[in-house]
Parts: sequence; C-alpha cells; structure tokens
Amino acid sequence: MTVTVDHVGIAVDNLTSALPFWSEVLDLRVAGIETVDTEGVKVAFLPAGDARVELLEATRDDSPVARFLARRGAGIHHLTFRVERIEPILARLASRGAPMLDRAPRPGAEGSRVAFLHPRAAGGVLVELVERAMPKAEAARGLTPGDPLLVYLRDPHEKMWGVLRERDAAGVTIEGMDLASVDAWTKQVERAKRREAPRTPPARRACPRRARAALARRAEPGARAARAARAARAARAAAPSLNQTT
Repeated sequence: MTVTVDHVGIAVDNLTSALPFWSEVLDLRVAGIETVDTEGVKVAFLPAGDARVELLEATRDDSPVARFLARRGAGIHHLTFRVERIEPILARLASRGAPMLDRAPRPGAEGSRVAFLHPRAAGGVLVELVERAMPKAEAARGLTPGDPLLVYLRDPHEKMWGVLRERDAAGVTIEGMDLASVDAWTKQVERAKRREAPRTPPARRACPRRARAALARRAEPGARAARAARAARAARAAAPSLNQTT
C-alpha cells in the first residue's frame, strides 16, 4: 500500500481575489480551474513540487465548502493523500473502526475518485483519499486494475473470465472469476487424470457350475467321436464275416 501527500485543500471566499497571492507572490503556476458540480465547488490547481495546493470556492450555499466557510471562515479545509486503489484502503479503515464520511468512493476533480474520513479519525483534520485517473498515454500501454480479463489455461485448454486486481513483476492477481468456467476446467482436469490412470480388468468370480459346463462343451466334440468309434467297432464285431457266409 503506497500513500503519498497529494494536495492541501484551502477554502477561499473568492478565487479571483485569492489567486494573486499564490500565483504572483509565491509564484505558483495555475495548472487549471475546474468546477465539480457534485460537490458544489470550483477548484484552482497550483502544483508545488510533488504535491499541490487546491483553492476551493463554493458554488452553492449548501455545499460542504460553503458550510465550512460559514462556520470557520477561509483557511485549510482538508489534507489529501493519494492512493493507488481506494477500495482496499476504505475496507481496511472500516475493518479497524475508523470514523468515515464515505464508505465508497465518489467522483472528484479531474476524473478522480475520492473519499473523506471524519475529522475525528485524525484529531480534527479532515482527511481525503484520492485515486487519480490514469493518464491516457499510460492507460494505452496496457491493462489497469478493474479491467476484465479472458484467461487462457494451457493444460487442459480452457478459458475463463475474471477482473484484474493487481499486476506486477511476479504476475497478475485476478478476482471475480467465473465459477462456472472454473468448475468446467476442474472437471476437465479430473477427466484427464482418469484417462491417464492404468486400467485394471475387473476380477471374475469363479462359478463351479459354469466351469463344468464350459469344460463339458469343450470336451463334447471329442466325446462324440469316441462314442462313434466304439459303436463302429461293436458293429464290425457283431456282423458275420464274408468267409463265414460263403
């Protein structure tokens, strides 16, 4: 799990009047200004090294920034940490009982996903977690977490659907596998093992009556021939010879 400081959010009454100090006095470049309608805020981005300053101006009276300004006035609103994947961090915080304002991520500026912890979790500091959208050039280089995958197995040949969880030098971690595909693949493995196992012919039970009948059938041709020979000899012995008749 990698957590780095992403930005400091500062609530201001008006961006136009607040920007000159940051951009002219501190000489921070204004990288952009964006309105986030879901949060009711207009944000100015000013990079400062590996992190940045975000100036927040409320765009409606019921927004979180407007309520903050009404209670405390202009000043530091929140501290944001950047994470690679926000869901596992939220799950870890929830398992440890950390007070949370968001149990699931919501849309943020620049296509990011964000979630806030309750100020009680960090001694009165409003902490935000952000998962930045991957730049298009980087996303074009390959797969990213959350992408669907069609996995091909080699032995036996099978394919199944899953979702990429992580990818590193050791390989890939896949979640949400299609259990029907896994079951089919497992059955193929079991069938292959059964085919490879040597077959032992079933043992035959001895049956004395059948054995005697089989022996009798095998001996019957010889017995018939013997009986015929004996009958022929008896017939010759009983018949009068030609000398006696003449």
